[in-house]
Amino acid sequence: MPLLLKFCWILVVVNSLTIGGGFVMLPLLQQEFVEKYHWITDKEFLDAIAVGQLTPGPLTVMNAFIGYKIYGLSGSLLAMFSSYLPCVLIVTLVSKFYFAYKSSLIVNSSFRGIKAAVVGLLGAVAISLGHASLMDFPTLGIAVLSFAAISFAKIDPTFIIIGSGVLGALIYSG
Repeated sequence: MPLLLKFCWILVVVNSLTIGGGFVMLPLLQQEFVEKYHWITDKEFLDAIAVGQLTPGPLTVMNAFIGYKIYGLSGSLLAMFSSYLPCVLIVTLVSKFYFAYKSSLIVNSSFRGIKAAVVGLLGAVAISLGHASLMDFPTLGIAVLSFAAISFAKIDPTFIIIGSGVLGALIYSG
C-alpha cells in the first residue's frame, strides 16, 4: 500500500474507532506514526500537538501538520479529509438511531466501560510523551507548575500555554 494511502487509512480507522474526544486518538496515532512506521519522531509528534493547540480544530490541524511532514500539501489535505470523513458518517448514522437507543442499559453500560478505557489511554500517552518532553529539571518544573495551575487554581489553559512558552523562552534562550 502506498505511503499516502496507508497514512489516510490509519486516520480513517483511528477517527472511526475513537470515542471520548479527540485526545483519545493521541495514543493510537503516536503508536502508528512514531513507533510502528517511524514517519515522525516523538518530538515532531509533540510539535504537531502544540501547533494544533494554537488553532481551532486542534487535532485536525495536528493531522494536517503530520500529513504535510510525511507527504507535502496533498498529504495535508488528505489528512484533513481522512479525519473528518468518519466523523461525518458516524454522526449521521448515530443521529438516526439516537432516540431509539438512548435509554438502553447495554448502550449506557458500554459507554461507562469506554470512559474508563479513555482515562487509561490518556494516561498512557501522557507517560509516553512525558519521556520525550521532560528532558531536564526546568521542563519537569514547568510541567508540574502547569499541572498544579490547571488542577488546583483552575487557570485557563490558554494562559498556561502562553506562560509556559514565555518561561521556556526565558530559561532556554540564554
